[in-house]
Amino acid sequence: MNTPRAPARDLTSLNTPVLRILRLTFLGTVVLLAGCSQAVVKLPVLGAALEATPPPSRDSAMKRLDEATPCCHVWGDLPFHDALPDQPREFTLDKFSPVADLDGGRTHFLTFILPKYKKPYRVVFQAQPSARHLGNSFLLAPTVTVLNANYQPLSTTNVPLCVYISWRPSMSGGFGAVEIDNPNAQYLVVTTSKQQLAATTYWAQSPTSFSNVNVPSASPLAGIRSAAPVSTGDFQVAHGPEGTLTLGKMTPAYASAVDNGLCGKPTVGAGLLPELRHALQNL
Repeated sequence: MNTPRAPARDLTSLNTPVLRILRLTFLGTVVLLAGCSQAVVKLPVLGAALEATPPPSRDSAMKRLDEATPCCHVWGDLPFHDALPDQPREFTLDKFSPVADLDGGRTHFLTFILPKYKKPYRVVFQAQPSARHLGNSFLLAPTVTVLNANYQPLSTTNVPLCVYISWRPSMSGGFGAVEIDNPNAQYLVVTTSKQQLAATTYWAQSPTSFSNVNVPSASPLAGIRSAAPVSTGDFQVAHGPEGTLTLGKMTPAYASAVDNGLCGKPTVGAGLLPELRHALQNL
């Protein structure tokens, strides 16, 4: 004879102390797991790490260059594979770049095959400071040697750099150019000569130009945050053997930067009002 079973009890309908403890334990476990999950995916702030990174040292770069083993000793030993860029393109010379011993000095180098000569044209060079703060920065200042088909130098130019600051960080920096006006020009070599390494580039910059600009929120310029170095005052930035260099055939935008760059400390004048007064008296 089968004994009838008691009806099943709905445990979820009971408000017993045991169930309340189970509910609290479950909720606590969920919260704890959520907290652990958040801790796992939390990433470090990259900007803080970059600010803590020490700037590159010019002395270290010079020491590495002095201790390097040169691969080449004459112009004809250099490798020529890349054509001169039709548009300015960025190149980097660093401790991994090859070293040559040319004209009695060691240097990193870049080599290019020039296009077939049709008429004179300009090659532009743009250098960026090695650090955000100009006081401990250096620039890669180019020395440009143009060779003929027999790897004989036709001209050598220590390119002077003039500072141009734009709203576009990519169009800010030290700019210079050389003109290719010899029909026999076949190759172009970028080095850093002893004269360039001993020289400096004038750089004037005000931090208010970039860091404290008050732009209305409705302006299309409101989202601009310049990455250009922000420092106070003017500097004579040293030249170094390493760095970033943008180069290629001149374009209108780069021509404007080259032709309007500041090449030295401006002469202090009497101001605009005396000039206006003098002009009105002569009317």
